[in-house]
Amino acid sequence: MSKKAKAEVADESAVIITDAVLAENQAKLDSYEKSIKAVQERRRKVIIDSKLYTYDKLSQLYGGAEGQALLDAVTAEHTLIGKLTASGMTYEQIGELADDSSADADNSTDESYSEKYSNQMSFSETDHSYSE
Repeated sequence: MSKKAKAEVADESAVIITDAVLAENQAKLDSYEKSIKAVQERRRKVIIDSKLYTYDKLSQLYGGAEGQALLDAVTAEHTLIGKLTASGMTYEQIGELADDSSADADNSTDESYSEKYSNQMSFSETDHSYSE
């Protein structure tokens, strides 16, 4: 065989080997792509399950509110907390305020309740200490 013929055979062998390597690599890539899609689908399902679980827990916290009523309640609370923090209150103080409110609502007839709030300013008081 001539040198030219041997070179052509070598070139053909290289092309066949290269084509086989490329085909094998493409098969691997296709396999990885399928695996990625499967993992993404499982991830999506876990995210949806987590969102549904969170929704259920929020609904329970807000007395069984659902849909727009739940959204309105959460939005109102978020807005109120934003206003309180903007006025200088810390989250700890807001938490204490919420704890005090729920405890006092249960004990509104107790003497401790009236003692606790006897000095609280009323908006209907007629004595205006800042007026002359």
